[in-house]
Amino acid sequence: MNNMFLIYAHRGSSIRFPENTLPAFTRAIKDGANGIELDVQLTRDEQIVVFHDWTLQRITGRRGKISDYTLKQLRTMDFGIWKHTTFAGVRIPTLEQVFKQFTGKNIMINIELKNFFAMRNGLEKKVVELIRLHNMEKQVTISTFNPFSLELLHKNGCASDIAFLYFGRLKEPWKYAKEYACTYIHPPIQEITEELLLSCGEQGLKVVPYQVNTLAEIKKMIDLGTDGIITPRPALAYRLLHGTPERKQKRKRP
Repeated sequence: MNNMFLIYAHRGSSIRFPENTLPAFTRAIKDGANGIELDVQLTRDEQIVVFHDWTLQRITGRRGKISDYTLKQLRTMDFGIWKHTTFAGVRIPTLEQVFKQFTGKNIMINIELKNFFAMRNGLEKKVVELIRLHNMEKQVTISTFNPFSLELLHKNGCASDIAFLYFGRLKEPWKYAKEYACTYIHPPIQEITEELLLSCGEQGLKVVPYQVNTLAEIKKMIDLGTDGIITPRPALAYRLLHGTPERKQKRKRP
């Protein structure tokens, strides 16, 4: 899938389905996504679960963080009803469950490490080990806002592609991506310009922006020639791309 335009469903098809859950990921594939983006954290008993927020309040109404609870305790909580009563009973998935659902399929998985406030907890090592155990190296890209995590991924023998993820304005982000031996750069959509794409292409870096939320934004990224997008609306992206002529190449491809 290296030369295919990547439609990463942001936390799955998260506009209509409860984010970071198996139903959201399953729906994303039906909507035409060829990749899913998800977030991982460690539980108190060091199990890798798929969850975004720093606290449980927004999704479950419970106090505390993922790391305050064991996997067994988290399994008693409802992670779907906050979205709609239709999803009552949806449980938090483990990363291993996601791997088992998509292993061997033509689906990419972008794993964002949610460890900006929990450094040195072993998340990087455990994720790399799980990827290796399930032979998912070629299906996975790992991203993180934490530069220290990028170093730890390499130290733990990560064989998957790594993405330099950042927010806000950053001058010459490709230099940081190359410093940390990244294959991808994941900037916010506001930072995408033809100059950025050209510079990244010259450095052999692929660009997949996030916060691509509207039809106009999706179309703009396709027209500019990004290598993919991270969007909560994969169906819109698929409809724009499906059956259309090959996109104009506006920059040097890695």
